[in-house]
Amino acid sequence: MERSEGPATGIGPDETREPAYLDGRRAAERREAPDGNPHPPGSGEHRLWQAGHASVTAPDVVADKIGDFA
Repeated sequence: MERSEGPATGIGPDETREPAYLDGRRAAERREAPDGNPHPPGSGEHRLWQAGHASVTAPDVVADKIGDFA
């Protein structure tokens, strides 16, 4: 999987079925830190693993930020 140059565009719906994305989700569900990404930085797999991890952890981060203002 190649990473395109330019601004980040997120991931497509088909990419959510990629093994690297699913591995990132599973790692987050096991509460593993995001620095545990096993893929080479800059690779498409690294990006998908990060996106999978964030899909689980981002809602918690947003909730924490909102709670700071409540």
